[in-house]
Amino acid sequence: MSEVDVTTHDLGPLVSPADTWVHLATLPRREVPFEWLVAAGDYLISGTRLPGGRRTPPLATPRQLLRSVTRHGHGRGARPLDRALPLLRSPVDSPKETLLRLGLVDAGLPEPAVQPPIGTAAGTRHPDLGYLRQRVLLEYLGDVHRTDRRRWLEDLTRVQLFEDAGYRVVLVGADDLIPAGMAALAGRVRRALAASFLTDNARMSRFARPGET
Repeated sequence: MSEVDVTTHDLGPLVSPADTWVHLATLPRREVPFEWLVAAGDYLISGTRLPGGRRTPPLATPRQLLRSVTRHGHGRGARPLDRALPLLRSPVDSPKETLLRLGLVDAGLPEPAVQPPIGTAAGTRHPDLGYLRQRVLLEYLGDVHRTDRRRWLEDLTRVQLFEDAGYRVVLVGADDLIPAGMAALAGRVRRALAASFLTDNARMSRFARPGET
C-alpha cells in the first residue's frame, strides 16, 4: 500500500480512518463488495447520532478521504475508490440506509435525500430517505425494530407523525435489499411517486380557473 497517515495511541501506532477506508478497496470484492465500501465511507463522514439529534464528530471528512485516495494513486483498488467517493452521503445512521439508497438508484429511480428534516407535530424528525417534492419517505426496519417492543412502538409513532404531516411512508425490510426484493421495492416507490404527482395535478386542477387546465 502507498504511504499512509499514522497517529500514535496508547496501544501503538494507528492508521488513520481515511487510509483504512482506502485499504478496504484493495481487498477482494467478495470480502468487501462495492456497496459496502460506500457504506463504510458514509459511516466515516457521518458520525454517530446522539440523543437530542446531535452527532459525534465524524471519524473522517470528505476532504481527508479524497486526500488519501489521491495519495493512493493508481494502486490496487483505485477504480472502486474513484467510483465510491462521489457516492458518499451524510448523515447516515446505518449501512442498510446506504444499500437502500444505492439500490434505488441502480433500479433507475432518482436519488433520495438522506435523513431530510421533516417538521411534525412532535418536532423535527429525520426519516432514513425521502423524496421531499413528492412527499414520499422511506424507513428501513431491521430485526431490532421487531424484537424490541419499545423500538417498535417508537416506530409506529414515528410513521404516524410523518403521515399526519402529509407524507406517504414506504416501509422497507431486509428482504427488500436482495436483488429480487429491490426490483419489487423499486416498483412500489415508483407507484408512490406517481401517485403523488397525480395528487398534485388534481389539487392544482381543482383550484385552476376555467380554461387554465
